[in-house]
Amino acid sequence: MENTFKVEKLDAVNREITELTQEQQNLLKSEYDLIETKGIEYVRVKHLQNKIFEIKSRELRSLFKYQEGKIIIIGVVFVKKSQKTPKDKIKLAKQRLKEV
Repeated sequence: MENTFKVEKLDAVNREITELTQEQQNLLKSEYDLIETKGIEYVRVKHLQNKIFEIKSRELRSLFKYQEGKIIIIGVVFVKKSQKTPKDKIKLAKQRLKEV
């Protein structure tokens, strides 16, 4: 139970999530709930660069950073269409998360 984290989303992320299909929204909600109730090891996480990580949920990606107090802050959510995570999405996550 020690690897549980509170999941917080930036306002911009909440807007991005509303643009997804209901099925995609449900998938993200279940992934975030898993992190909060069972632990981060129950989802697929990959380190991208510096303090930016991604949660892989089928075709969806949630870019986030860790915050003190067992919190992860989601900075960008998008549908991945290519092999590699687009650099502009990583840059956007860095910009947004720099302010928190």
